Amino acid sequence: MKDLQALLQNIDQLLDAPGDLPKSPTISVDDSAAPDELLAALARYFGHADFREGQREVVETILEGNNVLAAFPTAYGKSLCYQLPALMLPGVAVIVSPLISLMKDQVDGLHGRGIHEVALLNSSLSWEEYRAELGRLKRGELKLLYVAPERFRSRRFVDLLDSHSISLFVIDEAHCISQWGHDFRPAYLALRDAIRALHPRSIALFTATATPDVREDILRQLEVAPDKTFLRSIERPNLKFSVCEVSEDAEKYALLSAYLQQLQGKGIVYAGRRRETEEIAQYLQSRAHRVDFYHAGRTEFDRKRVQDRFFDDSADGLDLVVATNAFGMGIDKSDIRYVIHWTMTGTLEEYYQEAGRAGRDGETAHCVLFYCPEDRALHEWFVKENAPNKRDLLKILKLIETFPSVSKFRMTAADELEWLSGFNESKIRVGLSYLEKLGFLRRLYNVPSKLSIRTLSLAGRRAIDEPSQRTLLHRLRSRSEVSVLDFCRELDLRPDWLMEGLIDLQTEGYLRYWGAEDLMLIELLQDSDLFASISADQMGFEDYLRTKHRQIDQIIFYALADECRGRLVRRYFGETVEEAYRCGNCDLCNPSYRLVQP
Repeated sequence: MKDLQALLQNIDQLLDAPGDLPKSPTISVDDSAAPDELLAALARYFGHADFREGQREVVETILEGNNVLAAFPTAYGKSLCYQLPALMLPGVAVIVSPLISLMKDQVDGLHGRGIHEVALLNSSLSWEEYRAELGRLKRGELKLLYVAPERFRSRRFVDLLDSHSISLFVIDEAHCISQWGHDFRPAYLALRDAIRALHPRSIALFTATATPDVREDILRQLEVAPDKTFLRSIERPNLKFSVCEVSEDAEKYALLSAYLQQLQGKGIVYAGRRRETEEIAQYLQSRAHRVDFYHAGRTEFDRKRVQDRFFDDSADGLDLVVATNAFGMGIDKSDIRYVIHWTMTGTLEEYYQEAGRAGRDGETAHCVLFYCPEDRALHEWFVKENAPNKRDLLKILKLIETFPSVSKFRMTAADELEWLSGFNESKIRVGLSYLEKLGFLRRLYNVPSKLSIRTLSLAGRRAIDEPSQRTLLHRLRSRSEVSVLDFCRELDLRPDWLMEGLIDLQTEGYLRYWGAEDLMLIELLQDSDLFASISADQMGFEDYLRTKHRQIDQIIFYALADECRGRLVRRYFGETVEEAYRCGNCDLCNPSYRLVQP
């Protein structure tokens, strides 16, 4: 059997092999030789003497040219699982991440280790910085390229990537592609087409919190078949979980005060309603806590101010933020010492995702849930309000058909669709997912309603080869502001092609544009007149309701458990756990973790 060095030399030949599947033939790794080579590479690039449990298996699988789905808990070190093979393989690895802060942290971390063949492309870069990084990519100077998902809307950018050997295509936070998950991001919808176009040698999908249903949806949305799936236990031993059952808000306020007297460091209190975050923050401010509230109803300036002060460890910073789940995925502060849930979440997945923001530095942190028996009725009401029926779907579809159009495309603000239909955001999102699954529409990424345009001097720039690009630039030169809908109608241009063209022209330095992506872009595939033929079984509403009620049952089972909450959580995430298992990290295994008695 060849050693790993010979294996890597053979990879070049495999990269040129024909085939439509986004993966290469499997290559075996000699178990007796590969570990020594991998450990040498691990030490050389990262200074580690050995892998964490499970990491080496993922690295070896990627080096063999296989597709991977890995569900690893937060702070487990999943970034090394793709960074190391990316550095070892020929070509460039593309890493897609929704979080600018995490991309920057990873790039800075690699730079700190003396690894400079890495770059990022996202909205935080100036035009000059973006052009410089593209230049490094074109010259073949990169091994790892971190990319925001929005960049894959550009055909020219995808074509540029396609001119390189893509050793690995990584999607971090892959649950964002699932329209049934709690962190769905429309921008991820562009990735399926990118994978088809690029034919990467390997595809690696990573997530920290995804149930079996969400993992299945990830693969269905991306149309990727993993050769191997790696699941590590969701459990994190440094997190100490406890539940306090309460009957009224007055009891919650007393408990919160008692907990905050014992807990040190930074913390988050999650509440279910915006009004509650304000009332709780006001209560704590009156008791001299350095606290503020955060929810989607505050201005962007205020939300950024609150987040910056929470990340500030000086005397001017905040010790505590009271927030809705809008204070979410981007909260990557490693030393949060406690997360308290004032209101029970609708699913155990949401709870563990939010509670898991504590203790990412590996040090002890406390996760506390205030459970009120009335919470069940509240969440059942939410399910009823969010669950569409056939009449609701038809209403949504007919409304979409009335919106301003360009050919088969419709553009609408989410809040306008909510207002006209009388449905809330969750019901709209679920309804669109059903209509897409039934083949009546396709939801694309969001687009701006208006754009501010500044064309740049053409002096010293090469002529534009593509006629459509020349026409687009010509039509934009005399304008400083553009209505996307009107402009598309004027040129008979698809809105998604307009945005692709703008991205390409900006990338090449012909113009700059700005605009908030405030409109959903929807392509209609079937007329609503055909909707009457859809049966109830095809729609699957009963399955949806059963799933949602089962999720409520699971979080209540967790709250009312009489032995080992950790076992219940692990089973929920699809792990096989023996009945005798005890986590040792919850208040039922160790009563001392309940710091305050209700």
